[in-house]
Amino acid sequence: MDKIELHAHFSGCIRFTTLQELTIRQFGQNQEINFQKCTTLEQCFILFAKINSLNLMLDDVRRIADEIFEDFYSDGVTYLEIRATPKKGQDFDQLQYLKAISDAINKAKFEIKLIVAIDRAKGIDEAEKTLNLVKKNKIQHLVGVDLCGHPGIGHFSQYKSILQKFRDLGYKITVHTGELKQQIEENNDVIDFQPDRIGHFIYFTEEQLNKIKNLNILIEVCFSSNLFTTNMHPDCHPVKQFISQGIPIAICTDDTLCFNTTVTKEIELIKTTFGYSNEFISSILKQSLNYKFKLE
Repeated sequence: MDKIELHAHFSGCIRFTTLQELTIRQFGQNQEINFQKCTTLEQCFILFAKINSLNLMLDDVRRIADEIFEDFYSDGVTYLEIRATPKKGQDFDQLQYLKAISDAINKAKFEIKLIVAIDRAKGIDEAEKTLNLVKKNKIQHLVGVDLCGHPGIGHFSQYKSILQKFRDLGYKITVHTGELKQQIEENNDVIDFQPDRIGHFIYFTEEQLNKIKNLNILIEVCFSSNLFTTNMHPDCHPVKQFISQGIPIAICTDDTLCFNTTVTKEIELIKTTFGYSNEFISSILKQSLNYKFKLE
């Protein structure tokens, strides 16, 4: 069974042992992280803040990228899209950060593409900087842009024009939406924009779901992520509804570190929860390959 991953965040897939080592190096032994799975969205963003507080060197970024790609390869993933928010460090700028990831992709043993992520919590100015960075530089393997970040901060409408500019450059668009109940209204703006894919989408109306189907927009399903951050019972996850209504989905990890998961684990969870056969799951995975990003 060929496994693909369309929704994985670079910072959320760092190996725990590496995170622990880098944390101790910077803050000392007494700052060792006592890791447990994120069980709320807030815990996830606290962990992201800890990761982002690390004063990395470029060699650290290269190491993290190599390890992430090794882990997905060991899990049997044959195609990966990794999304990363441009960052600065001790000896690198945002462009060098993305190029370090791109260089690691060149060494990987399977096909990987890069998605640049816009954090809605960082504001419009930072999003504009990311757009200008992409416009002015050739970033190898870059195929799309993701609007992500804390769903309780900002609104999709603030980033619509920036995302359109990315689209005009030929890049594909994916948007996190429907992660919180209060985003149901915001879903309308996202769907009207007609992104190529959307992530999560666990809170929605039937009308919105019908529009998603009619527009043939794939939903990036992050099963464990949704269960841990909402305390939703597995049987209540809408992935079964998506599948029964013929809406294309991809089975994704979101953050392998935060939820201690792999693509294999996500596939098994969905398969056993809803009683799907290996053949049926395999057909879903093959279908999701039709929605991988490539430049126009």
